[in-house]
Amino acid sequence: MDDARPALINRLYPAVLCAALLASAGIAQAEPQCVERYPTPAALASMFDVALATTERLDALEDVDVVLIARGGQDLSKYGLRHSHVAFLLREDDGQWRAVHLLNPCKTADSQLFREGVATFIGETSAHTDLRIGVPSPALRTALKAMLTKPAIQARALHEARYSVVAYPFSTEYQNSNQWVLEVLAAALAQIEDDTLIVNRSQVQAWLKQHQYRPSTLHIGVAKRLGARFFVPNAAVTDHPASERISGNYSVVTVESVFDFVQQQKGLQMELPIAHVPVQGITAPKP
Repeated sequence: MDDARPALINRLYPAVLCAALLASAGIAQAEPQCVERYPTPAALASMFDVALATTERLDALEDVDVVLIARGGQDLSKYGLRHSHVAFLLREDDGQWRAVHLLNPCKTADSQLFREGVATFIGETSAHTDLRIGVPSPALRTALKAMLTKPAIQARALHEARYSVVAYPFSTEYQNSNQWVLEVLAAALAQIEDDTLIVNRSQVQAWLKQHQYRPSTLHIGVAKRLGARFFVPNAAVTDHPASERISGNYSVVTVESVFDFVQQQKGLQMELPIAHVPVQGITAPKP
């Protein structure tokens, strides 16, 4: 995973689930544009305030060195979703907490794994959406810490660079941000269960099916599906069954489905909310 702390540009609102599809009807260009956009001083202050509150809360937890953290981004409230993007927060050997997650920079068709500071991860979502933090069970924390600590060979093996915001949860053709987190979690849970070592995505998806992982279902209308097909490079749907492509009811890995599954597997010790810090003039982005 790259030890990256890139400038705070458009990726502060990465489209994790279906942002590109929601916006696609009005898109008139085939190539995405990545334009630098810097937060205001007030927004930066909010980001750092929330990051400080988060790390102080986590530092107070005994023996906790890895958690799940979910933030907002694109407004997905019409789907009943409050958070759009989940990552791991890892306390490294220098005592600093860093986010480890998958991003799709500039809405291209490719993704990368990032390792970056907490404030950068939170971004301007600190102004309008509370954070959701899940503290894994002790056994799961141990497995995840080993998987995510550099060189993180197993976690890297579960990364697919071909990106789709609506990647089908049981296909290895594409991967979205939440899906990588889910698959790493599943590999860690499999190791805890019976010492199974999962080293590829076909294995981990078979394990998820066997353990009844249930993705979320997002309905996307015909116009938006057609717009995405022709104009949005990060919104492929060819990996979905024909029945989903016809109906427009797409199975997708969401933050909620990830948390629900880990709870179902009795892998969460507790959850912690971290309040956002409102900033005048900043509101949740609209689809």
